[in-house]
Amino acid sequence: MNEYTKKQKSKKRGGIINYLMGGRLFTSKLITDNSWLLALIVLYAFIYVSNRYEYEQELLKIDRLTKERNRMKNNLLTMKSEFSYKSRQTEVEKLLKENNSNLKTSTNPVYIIKK
Repeated sequence: MNEYTKKQKSKKRGGIINYLMGGRLFTSKLITDNSWLLALIVLYAFIYVSNRYEYEQELLKIDRLTKERNRMKNNLLTMKSEFSYKSRQTEVEKLLKENNSNLKTSTNPVYIIKK
């Protein structure tokens, strides 16, 4: 074996792990010639990830606000039904009786006042 084949075998022993861990990857001609392209790809990846995060935050906010709107809508319907129940004439008369009020339901018909 001559010295050249010994060098070739020693290069093969380290293999890809030695190439990556030794830092020779970053000094290779392919990487140094296209460093601006790689920097641009990294920048685009960063922008993509940050936009994705913002999008997910907006979706969570929309979901939270939708749930709150539905809850408030249900509360409104409940309050409307309670109000319509309590404002019935029979319920008003019952409340007046319970509170010993002197108010009574009118027995006279309604008068229309013309001007």
